[in-house]
Amino acid sequence: MRAATVKALNLAVEGEGNEMFEVIRKIWKTGVVTHKLPLREASQRYRGKLDIQPHKCKNCGACVAACPAGAINVAQKGQGQELSIAYTKCIFCGLCASVCKVQAVQMTNDYHLATKNKNDLIQVVRMPQ
Repeated sequence: MRAATVKALNLAVEGEGNEMFEVIRKIWKTGVVTHKLPLREASQRYRGKLDIQPHKCKNCGACVAACPAGAINVAQKGQGQELSIAYTKCIFCGLCASVCKVQAVQMTNDYHLATKNKNDLIQVVRMPQ
């Protein structure tokens, strides 16, 4: 019985359509799991990180109200306010940018958000008075 199982596994590995086994073999041989892609810019239509321009902001709160995910918050800090964007919640819908009449909130095509620390995905912007 054991010999039949080994023979069946060998046939499965050598058969067509078993790319997974080939990938595993290459990983064991080379130790490489992924390849670095060349850094390319996303298309201009891509909705990535937000660009907040605090000098334009009128503190109307339209972006906070428009955010369906609740990713944008405004908090009173001392004499001023802080606008925080949690990219862990953001769904990159662009509603916040579309409701901002003074264009203080704009979508960029920056997609580089990968991090090992979750706190790096919270952007805090100090708003002028």
